[in-house]
Amino acid sequence: MDIKTEISKLNPRQHEAAMHTEGPLLLLAGAGTGKTKTLTMRAANLVYKGVPPKQILAVTFTNKAANEMRERVLSLFDGDKKKSPVISTFHSFCLNTVLRHEIMHLGYQRNFTVFDSGEQMSLIRNLMGDIESEKSFKADLLMENISKVKNGMLRLNDPKRDGKELSEVMNSLYDKYHVSMKTFNVVDFDDLLLLTLRLFREHPDVLRKYQDRFIYIMVDEYQDTNSVQYELVRLLAGERKNLCCVGDDDQSIYTFRGADIRNILDFEKDFPGARVIKLEQNYRSHGHILAAANSVIRNNKSRKEKALWTDKGSGDQVSIMKARDDEDEAGWVAEKISMIKYYDKDKAFEEFAVIYRSNNLSRPFEEALRKDRIPYTVVGGTSYFDRKEIRDIAAYLKIIANPKDDLSLLRIANIPKRGLGTTTLGRVANFAKEHSIPLLDAFKRAEEIPDLGPHVVKAAVDFAEMIGRYRERFDSEKGLKDILHDLISSIGYKDYLREFYKTPEVAIKRVGSVDSFTDSISRYEAEEETPSLSGLLSTLALTDMDGKKGKDSFGVTLISIHSSKGLEFPVVFLVGLETDILPHRKSMAGDGIEEERRLFYVGITRAMEQLFITYAGSRVRYGTESPSEPSIFLGELDKGAIEHLDRMKQEDPDEREKKAKAFFANIQAMLNQ
Repeated sequence: MDIKTEISKLNPRQHEAAMHTEGPLLLLAGAGTGKTKTLTMRAANLVYKGVPPKQILAVTFTNKAANEMRERVLSLFDGDKKKSPVISTFHSFCLNTVLRHEIMHLGYQRNFTVFDSGEQMSLIRNLMGDIESEKSFKADLLMENISKVKNGMLRLNDPKRDGKELSEVMNSLYDKYHVSMKTFNVVDFDDLLLLTLRLFREHPDVLRKYQDRFIYIMVDEYQDTNSVQYELVRLLAGERKNLCCVGDDDQSIYTFRGADIRNILDFEKDFPGARVIKLEQNYRSHGHILAAANSVIRNNKSRKEKALWTDKGSGDQVSIMKARDDEDEAGWVAEKISMIKYYDKDKAFEEFAVIYRSNNLSRPFEEALRKDRIPYTVVGGTSYFDRKEIRDIAAYLKIIANPKDDLSLLRIANIPKRGLGTTTLGRVANFAKEHSIPLLDAFKRAEEIPDLGPHVVKAAVDFAEMIGRYRERFDSEKGLKDILHDLISSIGYKDYLREFYKTPEVAIKRVGSVDSFTDSISRYEAEEETPSLSGLLSTLALTDMDGKKGKDSFGVTLISIHSSKGLEFPVVFLVGLETDILPHRKSMAGDGIEEERRLFYVGITRAMEQLFITYAGSRVRYGTESPSEPSIFLGELDKGAIEHLDRMKQEDPDEREKKAKAFFANIQAMLNQ
């Protein structure tokens, strides 16, 4: 493909950004302005100009975004993988590009594994048994606080904020947590970034190695970076400062995750002489939708001035509808979806989205859609990777890869049952603690442990030997899927599932889930040049972090505003626009109101053709129906871009007849397909 020709197709501002190569660049890319295309063309232009692809690094936040950019670059070079830059998420870059090769400098072994949130909570629960406290705290709260401390969002000792009891528990827990993690040779997701930063700070030679390797750096969604990511980027850019950061301060909505909007607002201060290019031409939405978005967001004071525009035409006005209550609101949305689909435009259900401030608002909409037999998908449900059978298999793979991972071993030591119950495991764990050895080594020495019967000793030793055999196989043989298939078969795991789940239908689904998991390994092996067990575990650790709409989604999408960022839909219902919901009552003071306004802006800009904003006169809260007030943001909408719908207004008879004819015509057309 001719790169020069493709670059010439960009609009003037996109072209300017794609051609820029040296020095710091801030690309302010509004919603729907083609930032991914621009980034892709910039990377391709660097390669076209002779920059070795391995010297170009592009980092973003989601696997979806990284994969899309990678595929676009490859398409420009006719699929030649040798011309693809290093494109990954922050976590993947830190895990696979840096820590897998350098973590030994920090006292870890290279075969470390990554704990997921469930494993973190198991460790925290175990550690809490050794901490005396007058008050008990949930593991997920403690895990959240540990993460906040790591990401600079919380001081470790802050009794004024958290109360004396929680502060004391955190002080005691924090160090124990990290000592245990290092003993098990495991890290958590926050550690992937923090350990890389520590590595760069404490080992200048390692930092220099990566500065010399990556001459050109691009960062997507820069407004979402936290203090750790900011510092990583700054260190990697080094003295060259060939850094292109792309983002939109108007879409900064992740403060609760540690994102710091000052990173993008202060870019020119942090990188003197930086060039700033604004992408404002929107290719997604019609004019009235953009006018509504612009009129709201300009009320924020902490932002860089820009305004979206389009040449797609004005389109339909944004419709504002007040319902009697939340049930009436949901019923109207379901009814309107049916009308648009069958009466007006014959759209697929997949072209509709219902977007809300928080997931707890989804219930009435689910009920209304189900009542009208409208298919839907709720984004944000239980992850495939949270299923018991997947976590069991992953635990087997983790202990095979990392013999020090005691928590993974404890999970599957007696799955399927092999006579290693709770009492036995307690004795083995005490022996391991007394001798300062990993639990798996204690299994090998089971005959030295008092009060273990001969059958238990044999079961423990056999288990340890089995783990050792499969470690050798994964190290020396090819075909990860075949080896895992043998492992699952040899331990009788599918029979265990059939016994564990008494209902045949459920058991069949769980066994099918195992088969699906092993099949996915074939895809991993096909995509990787040198597939390995550690590489597979890294892929699993970084998979499904996005929480975005997947390929298997069907019907109307029900999704929170936070999860909808980066997505687009022809028809959007932005619901629950009431004071105390959006803006949320806890965010009315200080900078909180500006982030709530950015949330509203993100919700508006998901719509391509039609946008309906709804609110209710009353809503059930905590089991009691309470009156509601319309959101203050509704008063900020451009009056020329909106129309107010009257829920009770009788439809014109001629219009009703016209829609009835359209409805039957659409139905007939569907029957004839």
